[in-house]
Amino acid sequence: MKKNLIYTLIGCFMLAFAACDDIEDATSKHVYGENENPYLKVNAAATVTTSLKFPVARFEPQTLNLKDYAAKFHDYLGMTVDEAVSALADGSVVFYNINSSKGSWNKAAMTKGTTGWYYNTAGGVSEKENAIASLELDKDAKTLVVSMIDGAPVGTSLNLNVGFALNGPDYDNYVRFSFTVTVTDPGRIIVTDNIPTGDYASFQIDFADHENVIVENLGMTLKEFTAACKDSEGDIALYMVDNTTGAWDKENAYTAGGSGISYWLDANCKVTTWNTAGFTLFVETSDDGSFVAIGRAPAIASGTKINIRFVYASKSDDSKFIEFIVNATFD
Repeated sequence: MKKNLIYTLIGCFMLAFAACDDIEDATSKHVYGENENPYLKVNAAATVTTSLKFPVARFEPQTLNLKDYAAKFHDYLGMTVDEAVSALADGSVVFYNINSSKGSWNKAAMTKGTTGWYYNTAGGVSEKENAIASLELDKDAKTLVVSMIDGAPVGTSLNLNVGFALNGPDYDNYVRFSFTVTVTDPGRIIVTDNIPTGDYASFQIDFADHENVIVENLGMTLKEFTAACKDSEGDIALYMVDNTTGAWDKENAYTAGGSGISYWLDANCKVTTWNTAGFTLFVETSDDGSFVAIGRAPAIASGTKINIRFVYASKSDDSKFIEFIVNATFD
């Protein structure tokens, strides 16, 4: 009986060893098929994280230069940026989205041309008609270009993840780019105030109170901005904004006094001239460029309310601007 037990145990050991004859096969990595999305092996060191803020209403594409991260391409792909982009042609390197929530690559087909995708509000790949943002690879410039679709509202926030990977049994050797994309309104200043009684009376908005907004949105110091506001021929322009459409009025010349960067407006906040029928109020930049005054024409009824929108913008780059939305009541 003991002999039978011993023989049985020996047989079991032999079967166990036989099952492990091909250890390499048992531990080899899964070869992903054409329609499978490979597992994402997390590698924080191979990831570039970038935050992009798009100021509402006047979107400009933002770019990331791949060559700024040449060291990562060298370390994790063993290639230069030029070599990696060129290798997309023969498939030895792939460029795909990454699904962070599922921890996998997303091999969804391109929806924007042949090198990019459109995305919906959840950050998922979409067609153009459902899109709020896009990302594409500029192979010539070696850049990633992120854009917001016109009309994307303030508060929009999404995360876009793409990567370049060596095309093998997996995509474990990669360089990943993670973008947090938001639509902000950093250049909008809302003011509510009363215009005092009396012909040509006004209240003023001091630019020094909004120095941070000026620096962030115009790329100028407060001193540079006020200096530019002294000169109607300088780089800073004052444009009235249509309350309904949001369009800037770049057609009308300045019509009020002060530094020259000033307007008379009618009751609908359309540009007019002094003493023209219906002239109601003025928006006037001070002579020293330190403030803007909102004032009244003679004989305006007490209690009249008016909403005024205007921007100070760079003439050379009108993506740089600050906007004032003023809710005024005539005392």
